[in-house]
Amino acid sequence: MTNKIKSFIIKILVIVVLLIFISPVLMPEIGLSYSGIDRDIQVSEKVVALTFDDGPYPQVTPQILDVLDQYHARATFFMIGERMEQYPEMVKQVANRGHVIANHTYNHPDDLKKLNNKQMENELDKTESVILSLTGQSFYLFRPPRGILNERLIKVINNKNYQIVLWGISADHHDAPTPEMMAARVVKHVHPGEVVLLHDGRFPGRIKDIEATRLILQELSGQGYRFVTLPELILMNEKNKVKDNNKNPLEKQKPLWHNLRYAMAPRYE
Repeated sequence: MTNKIKSFIIKILVIVVLLIFISPVLMPEIGLSYSGIDRDIQVSEKVVALTFDDGPYPQVTPQILDVLDQYHARATFFMIGERMEQYPEMVKQVANRGHVIANHTYNHPDDLKKLNNKQMENELDKTESVILSLTGQSFYLFRPPRGILNERLIKVINNKNYQIVLWGISADHHDAPTPEMMAARVVKHVHPGEVVLLHDGRFPGRIKDIEATRLILQELSGQGYRFVTLPELILMNEKNKVKDNNKNPLEKQKPLWHNLRYAMAPRYE
């Protein structure tokens, strides 16, 4: 083997190693492969879980609720603790209209990996305390800001009995600058059990998520889909697993949770 070929191989190996460790920083949606994190849930029913991050936000959240009501849709809102304290009545309104409120940290840190274990626990505890005080319910569902995690934090979160839920497809994406394009990328890839990411807070630009939500609901309703909360979707999965266990072992399908892994990236970001 010539020195030139050896040098080329070494360069390729260096690039691969760098991509593995740098990608989660450059592209927050991308992470190392961890088990025990849910993105979508394979079920037989034509159902989808719409999820909204970063609220509540007065200019967006109420309008999202009105659109959801028009299609008799239920959704899950991953809310920020300090914003819930700013708009407590809005939080109560979301819950009273049949939606689930879940934990998205208290301060929305840009990179959870910079937090120590105690700080991470505080983010969880403070937010869950606000959720419980305002809604009387706690589902112990957690989504990290920007999808950033590592193995240490996953252990901390799981030890607090939270289920970590990411997403299968994000409507918000650089290749979908308009509500129409946002909806189109969701509709193109959706399947039963899909977890869809949208936003209802933090930035005025999230106003486009309102129309994108309407278009998604309109199109998928026409295809026979229903829209459920994450706890409902998880329950459907558990029921399907029970049915599946009653089958002859040779007839069993692959595990229903086979795709619930934080692989190199959400399948369609």
